[in-house]
Amino acid sequence: MGVALGVVVIAFSHPASIWASLQHVNPLSVLAALLLNIPVVGLRALRAGVVIAHLGHRIPFGSQLRTQLIGTTTSSLTPAASGDYMRAYIWRRDHGVPLRVGAAVVTFERVFSLGLMLVVAVLLITLPRHGTIGWLGVGVGLGAATIAPVVFEQIPPGLERWVLTKVTRGPLSRFAEGALEVVDNFRRLLRSPTLLAQASGLTLAVFVLSGVQLWLLLDGLDHRVPMTQAVAAYAASQAVGILSTLPFGIGTTDAVVVGVLAGYGVNLAIAATVALLLRAVATIPQALGGMIAYATLESHDSVMASGEAATGAGPE
Repeated sequence: MGVALGVVVIAFSHPASIWASLQHVNPLSVLAALLLNIPVVGLRALRAGVVIAHLGHRIPFGSQLRTQLIGTTTSSLTPAASGDYMRAYIWRRDHGVPLRVGAAVVTFERVFSLGLMLVVAVLLITLPRHGTIGWLGVGVGLGAATIAPVVFEQIPPGLERWVLTKVTRGPLSRFAEGALEVVDNFRRLLRSPTLLAQASGLTLAVFVLSGVQLWLLLDGLDHRVPMTQAVAAYAASQAVGILSTLPFGIGTTDAVVVGVLAGYGVNLAIAATVALLLRAVATIPQALGGMIAYATLESHDSVMASGEAATGAGPE
């Protein structure tokens, strides 16, 4: 379905025009957009480190960076980014972080960032056109979105415990205790305004840098839009891609990029070219980085296993 949607988007955007645009894109703009993957992934790893530290576990940044790359790839490959929970397994295996802590951290990051993404898309699409008052609205909206989880955390715990009890009946009863602990850890994260502010700042920085990637690609095609429009197009496309549950948000993400940019007056062929280039400079490099990170993870396992075999030692 996603591939079919992508084909439809390209067909309506005139493939010949897209090919012509690709041949005239400024390679320096593409390179600059490509290099922005470094701070984007770094900020995501830093955010994960901040969140997991709030629950009493500290992980070296280098290890966190590798885990983030793997999580980005597995989340892209799986419906609704569910593969991101691979990070919880790696944290337990390499650093002894309980799965119930890791799962809460991943859930918090996924839910909180998706909520912010939706808010950013709506605010930037609707309010900046109204000048100073509009920007005040953007600021108020982002502030409200940042502290909203504190309000959610006030929901009586008995309600979610009742729901979990119903869900984990029968064969799933053995997961009930773990699920309740994950929820308790999740609530601990929600009730900290300081953590929410830190996570919000890092998440918004990721959105802005990703918007800059899109803006650079447009600039490389000799077409410029306000930075707010580039960030709005990125946020809206990623949110819809995640909600579509399609791996890599294939088709849906690209259609939203094209649709939002076209709504801002960008030529359809240029908008479709940017959607393709965004896949080339962001999706593919990060996926390759995740595969390489996973390979180093496996290599480390092989070395450890060989060392244990040579010394006659086994895992404790």
